[in-house]
Amino acid sequence: MPIFTSPFTGTVVQPTDVSYYDLNFSANVQLFWPAVVNPQQVPAARIIDATPSVASLIVKLPEANQGTTGADILIRNFGAVAFTVQDFAGTGSVSIPAGVSKYFYLSDNSTSAGVWQNVTFGAGTSSADAASLAGAGLVALAGKLNATQNIVEVSSPPVITDASRASTFLWVSGNNSITLPTSASLTAGWFIAFRNAGTGTLTFTTQGTSIINGGANLDVNPGESGFIVFQESTGDFFTVGLAIPSNVTFTSATYDVDSIIPNTFSLVAFAPIIQTYVALSGTRTVDLAVTLPATTQLYILTNNTGQPGYSITFQISGSIQAPIIVADGSVALVLSDGNFLYVISQTTTTAFFAVNGSAGGPAYSFINDNNTGMFLPGVGVLGLSANSTELLNLDNSNVLDPQVSTPATFTAGLISGGTFV
Repeated sequence: MPIFTSPFTGTVVQPTDVSYYDLNFSANVQLFWPAVVNPQQVPAARIIDATPSVASLIVKLPEANQGTTGADILIRNFGAVAFTVQDFAGTGSVSIPAGVSKYFYLSDNSTSAGVWQNVTFGAGTSSADAASLAGAGLVALAGKLNATQNIVEVSSPPVITDASRASTFLWVSGNNSITLPTSASLTAGWFIAFRNAGTGTLTFTTQGTSIINGGANLDVNPGESGFIVFQESTGDFFTVGLAIPSNVTFTSATYDVDSIIPNTFSLVAFAPIIQTYVALSGTRTVDLAVTLPATTQLYILTNNTGQPGYSITFQISGSIQAPIIVADGSVALVLSDGNFLYVISQTTTTAFFAVNGSAGGPAYSFINDNNTGMFLPGVGVLGLSANSTELLNLDNSNVLDPQVSTPATFTAGLISGGTFV
């Protein structure tokens, strides 16, 4: 092929060229000089951005003796896998790894294969480079950095550090607490995500002088989720996406104990505030044991089964406390702190039921003196206390032998000088 030179500059006149070509390919490709290429062929553009979709593909350079020495091609691999560049004869293979650019120029066009020199022109963004740059919360996908989160399912409190950045903690157990790192150990921009998928309250606790949402602790109820973000300038934490507690909505439900089989009933997933238990057929003969979630809540529990001697027991999930008993015809106002149940009051339509109390904390006492009053030392026994000491014990647990006892000295005011010991 004759070589043409410019009469104005004396340099080689190159064939008509194509400056740029975006090559996406899944099969081997043969390049052709722009001067002879047809619409179905791939031109040997000066710059080719190549994106192979599978590994081990081949790109063949154009026929050298149809071009002029000094012709050049810059090929850049935008894909996630390497491919091979060969001359027209299928020799002189050069591999271009993902993200790397190779510069080819023709130094000898005496044969169809010719002699193509190559220089590694430089490395651009690639899956390999992105992978080396990816840190916490980032992952390399198709040569680019993408946001991600590492989901960690936990049933016991994990040790959270600066390395936990961008992790999502999925809590799947009962009530417990997780300690946040010290502010001095964290780097700027640190954050984690959380979701309480368990059955109890999850508490996040700060250290040192740090606070979270203005307090030392943050309680997260089952079903709640959000992000905890560290503010470097203050050393404190705040949440994003955690719903603000709304006004209390009283939920209620009525349960037919005769339709509950077997003798246990779990309300861990959802426990209405007002619970009424009825017996529509009257077929149940064994008490029903109800399990409540390990959350802070106030309950109104009504045993309206209409079967004397039939009781319903309530206990917090995972609690070591003995179940509380709500007898037939009783309505109990009960407070749960996530660990124990406290009976605030228990009544029927005709009577009021108090907790047993003690000498130091009688069930019936006074605003100005809650250490003095009346309590229940035992079944069939009534106690009166003053200043946390039982002064009178009325014991009729044995109806054949009723007893009245006191550690005090009786003073008879109407008998001159008389006292009773």
